[in-house]
This record gives sequence, structure tokens and C-alpha cells, in this order.
Amino acid sequence: MKRLSTESVRVLILSAGKIEKELEKIFGNIPSGLIPLNGKPVIFRIIDKLLDEGFRKISITVGYKKEIIQEIISKQYKKKVELEFISTEFDKPPGNSIKTAINYCPEEKLLIILGDTLIENNLIGLVDGGSSFVLTSQKFDNPENWCVITQKYQKIDEIFDKEKNLVKNDTHYVLVGGYFFNDTKLLRRIVKDVDEEKKLEISSIIKKYKNENNVTVELAEQWHDVGHLENYFSTKQFLLKARYFNSLQFDDSAKTVTKKSENREKLINEINWYKKIPKEILKLVPKILDSDVSDNPYIKLEYVKYPTLADVWLYSNFSSDVWVKIMDDLFEIIYEFNRYHEYVTIQDYNLIYFEKTVRRINELIKSNGLFKEIFHKNFILINGKEFKNWSMLKDEIRIKIDDLYEKEDNCLVHGDLCFSNILYDSKNKNFKLIDPRGKWGQGISGDIKYDIAKIRHSVVGGFDTITNGLYSATYDKKDGVKFDIYQPKNYQLICQKLDSKIKQRWNLDEVKMIEGLLFISMLPLHKDNLERQLVLYSTGIQRLNEIFGNALQR
Repeated sequence: MKRLSTESVRVLILSAGKIEKELEKIFGNIPSGLIPLNGKPVIFRIIDKLLDEGFRKISITVGYKKEIIQEIISKQYKKKVELEFISTEFDKPPGNSIKTAINYCPEEKLLIILGDTLIENNLIGLVDGGSSFVLTSQKFDNPENWCVITQKYQKIDEIFDKEKNLVKNDTHYVLVGGYFFNDTKLLRRIVKDVDEEKKLEISSIIKKYKNENNVTVELAEQWHDVGHLENYFSTKQFLLKARYFNSLQFDDSAKTVTKKSENREKLINEINWYKKIPKEILKLVPKILDSDVSDNPYIKLEYVKYPTLADVWLYSNFSSDVWVKIMDDLFEIIYEFNRYHEYVTIQDYNLIYFEKTVRRINELIKSNGLFKEIFHKNFILINGKEFKNWSMLKDEIRIKIDDLYEKEDNCLVHGDLCFSNILYDSKNKNFKLIDPRGKWGQGISGDIKYDIAKIRHSVVGGFDTITNGLYSATYDKKDGVKFDIYQPKNYQLICQKLDSKIKQRWNLDEVKMIEGLLFISMLPLHKDNLERQLVLYSTGIQRLNEIFGNALQR
């Protein structure tokens, strides 16, 4: 069969609404498309799937907090897809969004997807079939909450839209949020007719459309409506299973997760960290239920369903007061860790801060011609300013490492205290720390400034922003690196709050130096994305120049 050209198809993602009240308690009042799922908003996952299948024309209806969702999506996708935002009212049914958007869709065919729903089907394969269709499933509860249909000969028969007295039976299918119309001219007329009848629901549009055009019924292979609280948490777990099936095993009934790893040494170090931390710290980590450090090590933990602090930082809409409280609470954890002092050697400092960084730089130079060129320059241009490059900084850094050593800072450390490893319960203001480094020097203790720098590199440095793709970056020999990073709400204020907290007990320049080294040392870990490496390196160099040299205006 001849493949349908995607040039004739436009995808319309309906994402004008706001999240429901229960989810608002977790993330604040954000657009429904920005509900974060394990590091990505749901709408990112929808768009990524569409791009993977070959769709290149995407329109998105926006309404509630439209400036936020437009900025975030544009930062990620403006170079990848023909993207259009269509403003509409957020407090009206989805049919109203279709009414507004249909006039901006000149293509002859239209695929409509709800912006808070993940659909696992091969959509391009279904579209290639040519017929108008709706995606359905028999896996649903509470018919009064859904649009339910019956079918005959794989075509829609009856439609029941959120009927309270409907008793679910084997003939019922729920519409899951995927609709394909192969005749937008007809659809445009139907929408106009339905609007005049004051029945502008998607169900009403489909009822009229199917009377003039065949609409087939296609079963959804997997679908996840994340706009409801329970569905949100179950979807998070499903995605974790799909992504980490070799390392994480979930027990749904027991609410546990068992972690295994191909890196045996690292996992054993992590297990030992959990076993050795003081009992007062146990409240800050998931409950440890079982473990084994033999030939096939594993650790079984309670499954904690909170979102990560990275998700909350990037996509929530909490007030500045909430974030100030979060910063205060994080430093209470730092102070608690700092109570448990242990001996750490100066050699450990040199190993972690300098030798590790040099080793990874050499690794990168061997494998990447561009970075071989960059590292050998004495100066580098970043956003129009000239900075001392690594070749000019490394000797100064080597000398400065000894100054970092402070006995009072040698204590229990997590070792990877970035926002993506901090789970946050916004309702009860609780934290759970996951994925510790396990071993810093010779044991579970190290320099507490390392943990502080990890927090700072998530906030000020934008580490989680970068790893989530919310940036743009270019490089050439003449202009050097040019990049731009998305800044979450209250960014400047929270940065100031964080630095104020640091300066109360520690040397801010020392923390900045560690932060800069963190960014540079992680470059080989991101070899899959050159642009991301450029942003990480540039951020690290900028931070080191704040201590060892001033930027010069070009």
C-alpha cells in the first residue's frame, strides 16, 4: 500500500486547559500539557512520538498560562517541526478548541490528540489506512466520566457522553483521545453546524461527522490519561518499567521496586550507603526492605510515587514563598548530614575534584574532534564574551583544590544531590533522596560542599533544564559557543536565596568552583548529544571564570 504523505496531514494537540485540583496540589496551577512524567512533560512525550513517526506539521491549542507552555515547547521543538500555537478559551469543552483551530488547518486531513493523553499505537500506520477513525479501549471504569460508544462492523454505532445511568457492559468502548478526520472541509462544516446547536463537544462533532463519513473504530494498544491523579501515578510507574526494565522491577501489589545494575561495584556502593547511614537519616530515604551484595546484587525499596524536584522546578507554578521554603528545607538536610563527621583525606579531594575531571576530559578529547579543538584553545568565546579556557584554568584549579579541604566539611554525603534524585511530596513537604553515589572517597563520607554544589548546579547552573532539552546552542570557530537556557519561574529570586544560604556557612566561590568542575567532568556522560555537551561545557567554564578570571567583552 502506498504510504500517505504526512504533508497532507496536520496534527492538532488540544492543550488549552488547566490541570485538575488534585494534581494542582502537586504542581501548582499549570497547563495540563505540562504535567511532568519522569523528566518530560506529557506534551513532550506526545510530540516526540509524532516526530518519530514522521509527522512534521503540529498545531497546539493553548489557553491557560499560554505564555509558559509556548516558551517551553518552542525552546525544545522550534528547530524540529513546523509548529503553530492557536490561542483559545481554556474553560470551555475541547470541542471549542477544535472550532477555533479548524480555521488554521488548511491540510485535507486532521489528526487530533488530547494533550494530557499518551497513546502507544502506531498512529502513522492507522492514518495510512485512509479512513477516519477514533481510538477506543474497553479498559475503563466509571462510564459517567467518559465518552462511551458501541460499534457495529468496526464502525461507531451509538455514543453516550458522560451518562450517569449507563451500566458498563462488554459492548462498550471508551474514546481515549485520538481522532482522525480524513476530510477537514466536511469537519469544518460539521463544527459550524454543531456550534449553532450549542452542543460543541467532541462527541457531538463525531455524531454528525459519522453520518456523512465512515468512522472506523480502532483499539488503543496502550493509553494513559494522565490528567487524573491515580492515572498519573500509574503512568509514571509504567514509564519507569518501560525505560528501566533491565534494572528496576516493580511489585504493584507490594508497592516495592527492586533495583539491579550491570555496574556491580556501583550498586554495591549504593547498598552499603543505605546500610551505613545513621538511623536518623533513614527518614530521608525510601524504606529498605531487602538487599544482597553477592554475585548478583540487588536492593528492594518501597516505591515512592512523588515527582522529582526537577519536575517540580521546571514545570510547576509554585509561588516564590513555596520555593524559599523548599530551599530552607533542603539546607536542613545539608545541616543534618554535616552532623556526622568522618575523616576524609586530601587525596580524596584531589581524586574527586581534579583527577576525575582531567581523566574525563582526556577521554572526551580522544573520542571527539571538536572538543579536541576547543580544549587546546587558551580562550573561548561564549555568548560574545571571551573566557579563560580549561588550558588556562587547570593549573590554578589544581592549586586551589588544597584550599577546599576543611575538616568540618568532611561528613556524610549523598554524592549526587541534584534535583532529579530528590523526590518531593508537596502536600506534606517531605523529601526522599534516591540514587546516592554510594562512595565518595574511601567510604560514604566526603566534602559536604559537593552536595551543595550539586544543588546549585540544578538551580543556578540549570543542569536539569539542560538535560530536559530546554535550551538552544550553536558553535563555530569565529563566534564560539552561543546558547540560551530556559529559566523557570522565580529563577533569579531562588538563585539569590540559594546563594544567601550557602554564604551563611560556606565559601560561595569554593562551591562555584566545584559546580564548574561538575559540569565539565560530566561531558563524556552526554556524548549522545553534542549541543548538550556544548551547553554543559560553556556553563562550567563560565562558572570557573567567576573565580579565576573575569569575562572580557569582545
